[in-house]
Order: sequence, then C-alpha cells, then structure tokens
Amino acid sequence: MSRELEGDLVIVGGGTAGAYLGWRMGQRGHRVYLVEKQKPGEPGSHIGIFHIDEIRFAQFDIPLPEGDELIAHHPTGKAWPPDGDEAKPVRYPFYVMEMPLFIERLQGYAARAGAEILFETEFTGLILDKGRPAGIEARAGDEKITIRAPLVVDASGVDGVVRVSLPEELGMETAPIEATDFLYVILQYWDDLAPDFPRGLNFYPFHKAFINPGYGEGVIVGIGQPEKLETASQIQEQFLEERFPGVKHRLVKKTWGRTPYRRPPFSLVADSFMVVGDAAFMTKPFSGEGVTSGFTACQIAAEIADAALHKKDLSREQLWPLNVRYFRDQGAKFAGLMAQLLVAAELPRADVNYLFSRDVVFSSYDLEQMNRYFEVKMGPGRLLKTAAALLSGRLSGKLSREGFSALLAAMKNAGAIQKHYESFPDDPADFPRWTGQAKKLWGEE
Repeated sequence: MSRELEGDLVIVGGGTAGAYLGWRMGQRGHRVYLVEKQKPGEPGSHIGIFHIDEIRFAQFDIPLPEGDELIAHHPTGKAWPPDGDEAKPVRYPFYVMEMPLFIERLQGYAARAGAEILFETEFTGLILDKGRPAGIEARAGDEKITIRAPLVVDASGVDGVVRVSLPEELGMETAPIEATDFLYVILQYWDDLAPDFPRGLNFYPFHKAFINPGYGEGVIVGIGQPEKLETASQIQEQFLEERFPGVKHRLVKKTWGRTPYRRPPFSLVADSFMVVGDAAFMTKPFSGEGVTSGFTACQIAAEIADAALHKKDLSREQLWPLNVRYFRDQGAKFAGLMAQLLVAAELPRADVNYLFSRDVVFSSYDLEQMNRYFEVKMGPGRLLKTAAALLSGRLSGKLSREGFSALLAAMKNAGAIQKHYESFPDDPADFPRWTGQAKKLWGEE
C-alpha cells in the first residue's frame, strides 16, 4: 500500500516544537503535514510532569493551562547549597503541568489551524530534487507514505533523524549527537511523605538535582547529569543519602529521559530545510528545559518560512535570517551560559558552598536573571562586588586555586563566545570564517 501527499511544508515530529510550528504555519494559511511516530496521547508520556515559566505563555501567545493539564502554580522556589539549609529564594513563577496533555493541546491548535497530523507514522528518508530536500518518505504500518513539500522541518527530538540524513553538500552538521552530549534525567515520583519534607520548587545546583511538585501531595525527586545514565543514578543515590537519609516514602514510579547538553549546530538552515527544538539542541543550559526555548526558534522560523514560501524561494539564503535572529539573541545567551556553567557545575563542593554564601553565581539575583533573561546583567557595582568576593575567597583559602582560575577563565571565555554569537554573519558567504572562530572558542580546534 502507498499514498502520496503534497503540501507547503512537512514537519517531522509532533512534540512541542513541531506542534507549535505547525500551528503557526497553519494560521498563516499553509498546507502543513505533521508526522508523528507515536500514537495520539503518547508524546511526552515518558516525562509526565514538567514546568513552564509563567511569563512564557504571553510571550508565545499560548493560553494558560487549566483542568487536568494543570498540576500547580508556584510563584517562588528555593535554591539550596551543597551543605546547610541557607536556601536562596528564586522569585520567579512557574506552572507545573502534565506534558502529554499540553502536547495534545498544541496538536489540537495545529489541527484546527488546518495542519494534518499523521500519527504512528515514522520518517524513513528524504526525497531529494537536484540535491536538495523536496519532501520525505514515511511508513505507517504497512503503508508507504510520500509527502512532497518545498520545505522540510526537523522537529524530531534529540536524535534529529532528518538532519543526520541530509547530504553533506548542503553544508549542515550531520553527525548524530554523541551519547556523552546528553543530560540524563531521572525522575522518581514519591508519595506518603512526612509533612516537613520539601514541597514546592527546590533546586540543588551542585548535584544538578531538584524536588518539585508531583501528583496530589506527592513530589518528584529528580536529577540531571551528563555523560551516562549510570552516573546520574549513582549521584542521585548519593544526593538522597546525604540530604534525606532514611526518609520514609512510597515510590510510585521511576522514569528517565535525556536532553541535549551541547552547543546547537552552527546553522539551523540549508536549502529547503530547517531544524528546531531538541533536534537543534535548544535547551536551557542551566536547567535542561527545552520546550519554551524551542518555541523561540519556532516563532522566528514561522515568519521566515512564511515569507520564503510566498516568494517561492526556499534557498539557504532566503532562510538564513532564522540563523541571524536566533543566534544573535537567545542563541548567544545560551552559548555564553553554557560556556560558564560547564565550569561552574564542576567546581569542588567547598567552592560552591563559598559562592552560595557570598552570592556569587548562585545568588537569588543570578538565578532569577538566568530564568527571565537567559543572562546575568552585571553593572559596574555588581561586577566589582563579584570580583571582590572571588579575590577574598582565594586569599582566605575558602575558594580553591583551581576553582578561582577556572571561574575567571570561564567568565572570560563565556563573554567572548556570547559576543561572537551576537556577531553572527548576515551574509552566508561569511559563515565559514565565523564558524572557524566559533570552533576555536569552543575548544574544537
């Protein structure tokens, strides 16, 4: 059995990024095919509960959650040092939500805007015309489906199945993501806990752990660690033994997932092609959350793709403004944060305790700024205060020589990387030069 379809664009992946982009493109009057390999209701079920910043709903014009989708709303959270109970308040509201229901809602918006969603349909390959994408081939059970479209979008998640299928001649990075470039997340759903067990939003940056609201009176005990799932499991056990030894609880369920923990591809476009969301590694470096950060690129992509389709020009040059607008703003901020946090997250325990005590890196202000603006705005006064705290810590021996040197180097490199991304070239002809310098800054050359 076979079927042939034709549209303006085909989006591979019906999760948050794919559904959001499909919705926005459908609203613009385009014929959209959304290809999702899972059954209706399955996307997001491996995660279950997640959170979205309150301010992002208005930013992306999404109605607030309600009904079964809404788990809780929390106006503040707490960030905890490795040792002690002097938590930092994080005055930044979050909605805690049921991810499968949120994705269903986005898919519903897309369908009502005219997008056709093909569930239980798996991408099997690209259709090429003169070396550039012209659609995809897919399979639904025994049925072969051919979808021809002048624009192909990869929103397939961390594996980026379309990106890695592109011909190298198109100039995209096509290597699969390495196993060590993931943040492995383990979620334990606990219930029947004592009243004094932490509730609300609790972050433990040193361990990359968190305790967030679960179902009813329960909680989610989570952790995210790079490189290996086994590493995440071991550190979670150590964290629980240190912080909550012998705590009585009922384990309702235990799940795990993975999120990209590396820089995005240097380009998000090629002839007749775009990549967004987790497929482009668009996750927040400080939390691993990638839903709303993916929406940022989708919002830009919808404008660029709409204009390109109306011009009937889907060339790399016509789609290039997605690169410019994304990397000069959110992409630059994420790049700078990742360069700094990769170092800060590996500091010795004593160093992190000292930084917590002196409001450096882990202050309420820093954490709120990172969540709200994806960067920490440092005026002259705060810069001097930070420098004095670092110097005082080094002279007193409370901040190790290695930690002191690593932080200074990371701050310098983070600034250089962010500035470099903010100068992303308008002209694709300048891209090789820009990429060469970016690789040096990331230590890849």
